[in-house]
Amino acid sequence: MQPFLFIALFIVVIGGLTAYSFYASHKRQQALMALASQLGLMFAPDAGGVEYKYEGLGFTPFGRGNSRRSSNLIHGPLENLEWEIFDYRFTTGSGKNRTTHHYGIVAARIGVVLPQLQIRPEGFFDKLVEMTGFGGGDINFESEQFSRRYHVSGSDRRKAYDVMHPQMIEYMLALPAMHWQMKGDVLTIVKRGRFDAPELSAVMRAMGGFVERIPEYVRQDARLRL
Repeated sequence: MQPFLFIALFIVVIGGLTAYSFYASHKRQQALMALASQLGLMFAPDAGGVEYKYEGLGFTPFGRGNSRRSSNLIHGPLENLEWEIFDYRFTTGSGKNRTTHHYGIVAARIGVVLPQLQIRPEGFFDKLVEMTGFGGGDINFESEQFSRRYHVSGSDRRKAYDVMHPQMIEYMLALPAMHWQMKGDVLTIVKRGRFDAPELSAVMRAMGGFVERIPEYVRQDARLRL
């Protein structure tokens, strides 16, 4: 193949990939805008700086890397919860080793003060640590199925048991495995990659069901401490 033909083909391929990426991004934005309108929420595609409050709470994956940016924000009140749903990205490395990491964030202020708690799908490293007997901060529960499925860590083991009571565990086992985080009055679910619009509706319902199952004594204890 002549060099100029190779260059021309390369340009055509790159141009096609760029055009497709732009089209897919635009189509997804339209779907997110439609979802926001359907739910009576607001949509701000270029909203930035949303991530700072979650960095302050110590939530994953915030505060990592460089060029941190939030976008495609859906926000507003719905069913007694205050929602912030957005895309988040950051970079690590430099030059040829530069990598951009994408996450989808669904966060809600829930009106209940919860202990600091992270509930994420159990990984291979977690299982290896457990087998070697070195600990790792995992809070285990009576449900072996739940303990095998999730790695749970938190600042207060007793309060973790208060929130994750048997009915809550049964509820979460009926859901797809997701990465939950909570602290104060904020509850989040994080996904590596991006949420599609249909996924967001399901995740919001899952979080609403979680809030409904928070025991009254946990809510009362929070009110007393405030």
